[in-house]
Amino acid sequence: MSTTALMVLIFGVIALVFGGVGLGALMSARDFRRIAQRVPGEVVRLRESRDSEGSVYYPTIRFMTLNGQYVEAETHFGSNPPPARVGGRVTVLYDPARPDRIRLEGFWAGGKLIGVLFASLGLVFLVVAAAIAAFSP
Repeated sequence: MSTTALMVLIFGVIALVFGGVGLGALMSARDFRRIAQRVPGEVVRLRESRDSEGSVYYPTIRFMTLNGQYVEAETHFGSNPPPARVGGRVTVLYDPARPDRIRLEGFWAGGKLIGVLFASLGLVFLVVAAAIAAFSP
């Protein structure tokens, strides 16, 4: 196998992996939004997770479901800065079958940003693979 073919293969595989993860995250966010109920909520805690790159904050939200049940749940997506301070108001999307399964409404908080980033990286690697294939002797 030539070096060019190997590079095209490597960049192509990377494109498929990143694109697949990105599209999967976007589809998951879309599917969740389809079943989710939207209600107002309040940030009651911020759990900080630190590593060598900095801090990420995972908010715990208190809200009342449409059938009157009070729920406190932590989001699975962290951010820095946090989406709101403790006491801040947010819009919660929750799964009616499992009210502790929540996401916050908005591009930055519900997993859409991760999906767009990964899908975009997949597209970049695909363009690089195509460019290598097209412009190699």
